[in-house]
Amino acid sequence: MSPALKDRNTPKSIYPLGRSGEETRRLQQQSQFYNPFTRRLFEDAGISAGMKVLDAGCGAGDVSLIAAELVGPHGMVVGVDKDPSVIETARKRSCEAGLANVTFVEGDICSVALSSDFDAVVGRLILMYLTEPVSAIRKLLAHLRPAGIAAFQEADWTFKPAVLPPSRYAEQIYSWMLRCFQMAGVETQMGLKLYRAFLEAGFSELQMRLEAPLGGGPDWDGYDYLANSVRSMLPLLLKFGIATAAEVEIDSLAQRLREEVGGQNGVVMLSPLVGIWAIKH
Repeated sequence: MSPALKDRNTPKSIYPLGRSGEETRRLQQQSQFYNPFTRRLFEDAGISAGMKVLDAGCGAGDVSLIAAELVGPHGMVVGVDKDPSVIETARKRSCEAGLANVTFVEGDICSVALSSDFDAVVGRLILMYLTEPVSAIRKLLAHLRPAGIAAFQEADWTFKPAVLPPSRYAEQIYSWMLRCFQMAGVETQMGLKLYRAFLEAGFSELQMRLEAPLGGGPDWDGYDYLANSVRSMLPLLLKFGIATAAEVEIDSLAQRLREEVGGQNGVVMLSPLVGIWAIKH
C-alpha cells in the first residue's frame, strides 16, 4: 500500500464505479430499491421536523431528499460530495422537488469546512469506499452537537446475495462485482464492520439492522440495475483482467438475466444493507 493510503489524517476515497452520467443515473435507479430502508432507518434513529442534517457523500442527492422530507420546511439539509457533476444533478433534483431546505456543497467530507451544530449526520454507501472509515466517522462526529444522531447504511458481501433457483448470470454478475471491489480496495464487509468502527470512533449504545431488496418476474427493474452496475465498473473489469468485453456482453446482459430468472419464476436478492444509528454523548 502506498504512503498516501496510509495517511490516517486524510482518508482517501476509492470508487470503482467511475464518474459519469450513466453512473449518476445508476445511483438514482439504486434509490428505488434502498430508499424505503433508508427512510425507516432515519425515522427510527429520531430524525424529525426542524433538524439540521449533514449528508456525507450525498451523490445524486437521494439520501438528502429523504432527510429533507423528514426535517420539513423548518429544518435544513446539507449534502456534501466531491464530484462537481453529481452535485449539480443533486441541486437540480432538489429544485425540481420544490425543496428549499436543501443545499449542496462540493468538497471532501473529511476536510470541507462545515459548522459543528448539526443535529444529525447521515450517509449511505460511503464508508466502504474510504481507506480509513473510522477516521472519517470521527471527523464527521465533530460536526454533531451533543446528543446529535449518526445514522449510516453500508453494503456487506459476507453473505452472497441469494438467487433461487440458481442463475448462472446472476452468479457471474456477483462474482465480477465482488472481485472488482476487492481488487480496487473497497471494503466489502463494511456493513458488519460498522459496529466496531462506530465504537472505535467514540459511539456507544448502537442500534443495527440488516435489510435487502428482493424481486423477480419479467418486469422487475433489478435486472437492469445489476447490469448497469456491471456497466459502470466495466472499465475496471477489463483493466484487472476479471472479464473480457465479449464475456460480459453488456448490452444484452440485463435481458439474458431477466429471461433466465423470469423463465424459472425465480427471485434475486440485491446486496444487503446494514444500518446503524447512535447518539453522540
